[in-house]
Amino acid sequence: MLFRRIFIFFILFCAGRNYAQAQESFFIKNFQTSVEVKKNAELKITEVIQVHFLEPRHGIIRKIPFRYKLTGSQDSLSVTKPDWVYNGYRYTKIKNVSVTGFRSRVNHDANYVSVKIGSENKMVTGDQTYQISYVIDGAINFFPDHSELYLNLTGNQWNVNIQAAEFSIHFYAPLPDTSKWFVATGSFGSTTNNTASNWKDNQTLSGKLIVPLVPFEGITAGVSMPEGFLQKPDYSKQGMGWLLFPLAILIVMYLVWKKYGEDFPVTVTTQYYPPENISPSVAGYLIDGHLDKRDLTALVPYWGAGGYLKVKESLSKQFFGLVKNKEYEFIKLKDLPESAFAFEKTMFNGLFDNRNSVMLKDLKDSFYKTMNVAKKDLEAEIKFEHYYTTSSRTLATLIPVLGLFILIPSLIQLFSNYPLDFFKWLSFALSSVPIIVFGLLMSKKTVKGTELYEKLLGFKEFIKTVEKDRLQLFLKDDPNYFDKVLPFAIVFDVADTWKDKLKGLDIPPPAWYDGYYAGSNFNTMNFMNSLDNSMNAMSSTFYSAPSSSGSSGGSFGGGGFSGGGFGGGGGSSW
Repeated sequence: MLFRRIFIFFILFCAGRNYAQAQESFFIKNFQTSVEVKKNAELKITEVIQVHFLEPRHGIIRKIPFRYKLTGSQDSLSVTKPDWVYNGYRYTKIKNVSVTGFRSRVNHDANYVSVKIGSENKMVTGDQTYQISYVIDGAINFFPDHSELYLNLTGNQWNVNIQAAEFSIHFYAPLPDTSKWFVATGSFGSTTNNTASNWKDNQTLSGKLIVPLVPFEGITAGVSMPEGFLQKPDYSKQGMGWLLFPLAILIVMYLVWKKYGEDFPVTVTTQYYPPENISPSVAGYLIDGHLDKRDLTALVPYWGAGGYLKVKESLSKQFFGLVKNKEYEFIKLKDLPESAFAFEKTMFNGLFDNRNSVMLKDLKDSFYKTMNVAKKDLEAEIKFEHYYTTSSRTLATLIPVLGLFILIPSLIQLFSNYPLDFFKWLSFALSSVPIIVFGLLMSKKTVKGTELYEKLLGFKEFIKTVEKDRLQLFLKDDPNYFDKVLPFAIVFDVADTWKDKLKGLDIPPPAWYDGYYAGSNFNTMNFMNSLDNSMNAMSSTFYSAPSSSGSSGGSFGGGGFSGGGFGGGGGSSW
């Protein structure tokens, strides 16, 4: 029995609390709506809402719908063919929202434009009057032989009493026929007219409520107009002028790049050897202006050629020899010299970490931390050597970020607001493209950087175009020529071209790479194929990191009802 009483008390308490929360702390003394119907089918609306607060509140929130679910009763839409229809919804455009005498903030959500009126630092009570003005596009239905206005004048989503309401609908010119119109009051679907309504000079329909409205009741009106009385806008082309904006941005960004980012002219002369005292990582960075994975992984054959390490390839067998995997072991031969670059020391010392050998598979999901430090060290080296002007590097960092800040919100607005303001948000998204592209091209080389870049271009061109006969002479004169070129061919991304040129040439096996050739004797193609596989495996493992865990508008057709049509919505206090 005691448990039953406690349970009943709990139910009553929750019900009372929910009821209390459902009650608004104000009522509307008078709701005045003025509508101006323009010849271009725009509706200019002014609402004067006289509110009486029963307790201190900041103000009110007026919610104006712009997205309406299409229903089966809207067969007329197939005849009107409105422009802003998408995915089962019809849209109107709410614009030029303003509030007189109070601070306000306008927000858009999936279905409503919300106008939040009042100040966070101020409470009001008693009588307050709010005047809201806005314009609606796309709220007129156009038929082959007439057009119609079907508008919810107050909204049916106010959870408060509306003691009085009045409205006026003023047309830009007198209507030749005012026989087709209606006014409906009450809850959604009601056809009752509890207003005193009349026409003045066939140009203004006005009315006044004669019975107060209770929560979730409103006033809706509709007027039929003859063909040609209003001009039907082509909303599908509205805003196309925005497409000139990306062109303007393209011109501006080109001029900025010409002034701050365009490199000095270069003269390319053939180079047979890489520049002295230049690491392949620096060469790879400078040749394309950014850091690639291969720029650091190419240090392995570079160190091998220098006699600092050796790579041993082996074959492991599992499941009774059915599964075969290649494995790679790094063997340390000696330390790097003190003159080595900081990024080389970081990577080399992190690779061996006080040990003389390490298996590549043991570096998975851990060595990426060392690589991240090495990347920062390489960036610092590029900056220290002043290969690029400081101002252009700053712009090259900031401008692409600015482009992304424009692109991402624009795409969000483009898809969330579609089909509204399509060209506007498309133009912003397109404008971000030249910003990002020219931003990435903004790094300008100094004279020092340009001179080195010319040498690197000359060496890259030689690797791509050298003939086999001449290459054979270089290999004959310098047995280590292959080892000297290979790291640079990798960072220049022409390793495949280099490999093709070595077909059929007599190249001694490199001392630093002990490959597994499945019983075959060493030849250049076997080695290059084996090296390709090993470099791909290194790049994948060096940079691998563990995964992170972790109501509707439409036509009244001569018989409208309360809550139908466009406009409407409701509001609340805050």
